[in-house]
Amino acid sequence: MAAITTDQLNDLVEQVRPWLGSGAVSNYLPELSRARNEELAVAVDLGDDGVITAGDRHANFTLQSVVKVFTLLLALHRHGGDYVFERVGCDQALGSYNSLESFIRGSGVPVNPFVNAGALVIVDMLPGDSPNARVAHVLNFIRALANNPAIFVDIETARSELMLADQNRALAYYLRGHHFVSTEVEDLLWAYCQMCAIKVDVVDLAAAGRMLSERSDIRVLDQALDGCHLRLVRRLMLSTGMYEASGHYACEVGIPAKCGVSGAMMGVVRHQKGIGIYGPTLDESGNSIGGLRLMRLLSKVLDVD
Repeated sequence: MAAITTDQLNDLVEQVRPWLGSGAVSNYLPELSRARNEELAVAVDLGDDGVITAGDRHANFTLQSVVKVFTLLLALHRHGGDYVFERVGCDQALGSYNSLESFIRGSGVPVNPFVNAGALVIVDMLPGDSPNARVAHVLNFIRALANNPAIFVDIETARSELMLADQNRALAYYLRGHHFVSTEVEDLLWAYCQMCAIKVDVVDLAAAGRMLSERSDIRVLDQALDGCHLRLVRRLMLSTGMYEASGHYACEVGIPAKCGVSGAMMGVVRHQKGIGIYGPTLDESGNSIGGLRLMRLLSKVLDVD
């Protein structure tokens, strides 16, 4: 794989900055609406060769839908692929990520674990006898992957998410009414909202991405994560990680990645490399404009095929 330097990464950020004005930051939560359009940060974790960063490297932000990568991996570890994929699909979404369209097609189960309906089913699979116990399980896992015990849940953002969760609440009641989930709706939503509100920076995302790039089993928190599950998650990131734009992204970029409406984006690169990006200006699909353009440029510099 081709190398990349700090100077090259700084140059890529400057190439992308002019495009940030073509979108807008998410305004559905007060906390997200405070982000600045011009913010852009990237980190590339090169493993033994260290981490390089560019842009607003010290910006902190919530994971939002990027957390779905970690909850899926934990569900696979606990239950195995057969159990998980009897309850969620692995197809590309056609409608909005929080729409009823996302699970009434075809088999009737949520189309994949990265739309909100699928993510709620996955959260229902996680261990813990309370919302906070389930959140602690996910939080500790992310801290271990990123090697950062200071990662935390932004409770104010989580509370805002819960107050404005009408669409997810509708999804959850539908899922519970059709026996896709067994957790009480408000408990399920509070766990999910807290998970989405886990706060990180681009270095954390890059470190986690590097761990997920492994081709064999890895040990996290004294448990072995199956290399087959890591591969499965990477494939789903590539095919469904950008919602309805996933097919175009897969053909044009080719780096398994997952986005979130905060502007968070995590990429997993072959040969044990990880990418973390923060660019809160979003396109019409809810994907980071800066993130998508940086990933496109990085795929060329890193010689991703």
